[in-house]
Amino acid sequence: MVILLVITKYLKLLNSEPLFDKERILVYSANINSDKKILNMDAFECMKSRTEIRKYKKDPVPDDLIDKILQAATQAPSAGNMQDWEFIVVESIETKRELVIASFNQTFIADAPVVIVVCSDMDRVASKYGVRGSSLYSIQDAAAATENLLLAAHALGLGSCWVGAFNEGRIKEILVLPTNVRPLAIIPIGYPAEKPGKPERLDMKKVVHRERY
Repeated sequence: MVILLVITKYLKLLNSEPLFDKERILVYSANINSDKKILNMDAFECMKSRTEIRKYKKDPVPDDLIDKILQAATQAPSAGNMQDWEFIVVESIETKRELVIASFNQTFIADAPVVIVVCSDMDRVASKYGVRGSSLYSIQDAAAATENLLLAAHALGLGSCWVGAFNEGRIKEILVLPTNVRPLAIIPIGYPAEKPGKPERLDMKKVVHRERY
């Protein structure tokens, strides 16, 4: 009886409005044609296999894939569901070159076909949480959206890199951001032109604590 109920709910889920357009993608699962290979990845494999990519092919990234990545980013949790994130999609080579200079000459940013700058509307989250919202929750919310974005890109066969070193004031000028919108991450995205190994993870025993530190 329980099994039948679960199956019934699952079938209803498949027949309901899908998360990403007309494709039934669960979490970060993907089933697309990338370089003539079918990529099918579950959430745990996606998290385990993703690593930073700093070399990209010149092939353009289709708009529909960028839309899927952005949709994934907006599914992230946020403080009070304020959804204070804002995303600037950059494809202009001139703008990307300016971002490189503002990011202390991290030249690989301009090599990516697409760059997404993740920002936070601090006024939006501060309207409910005051200073703590603008100083902390805004960063947490943008970070959650950024992680979704990175994992979705990987699941779709794309490479990306989380860039956090940049001159905030200069980025705001380049992208004409209002005073209440803070840039928090720069994410170059493209088809990988390298296959770097993933850096070793710390042993869980060193970072996991039970009940107290």
